[in-house]
Amino acid sequence: MLRKMERDGENLHALARKVGEELRDLRRWARGTTLPGHVLVALLDELPRHHADYLIGATQFRLVAKDASPSATALMAAAATSRFSAEVTERMADGEWCHRDEAAAKEDAREVITNLQNYVGE
Repeated sequence: MLRKMERDGENLHALARKVGEELRDLRRWARGTTLPGHVLVALLDELPRHHADYLIGATQFRLVAKDASPSATALMAAAATSRFSAEVTERMADGEWCHRDEAAAKEDAREVITNLQNYVGE
């Protein structure tokens, strides 16, 4: 998740400050060192929902944004779905679908799923 955030240009130093930890510790935990529970809770509160859902993905839990209006949430879900379709189409433009395309599509799909779940309240 941290690698994707870095690729997307998100500021990991700011995230580390928000959760009260050092960036080197976030990277260490991302490599597999046991993440303390209080850091997980802080991260879940600060991360975009699709990244937070990725963190807790093995649990089958999903976070739902309660602070957005229904119309804003519907628009976010529609925009995420459109972006996903456009990105899959762009990846297929060369006529090949490789493991990198598959991995990127799965990451993008997680965001779409989160937005749709937020919209329906699940």
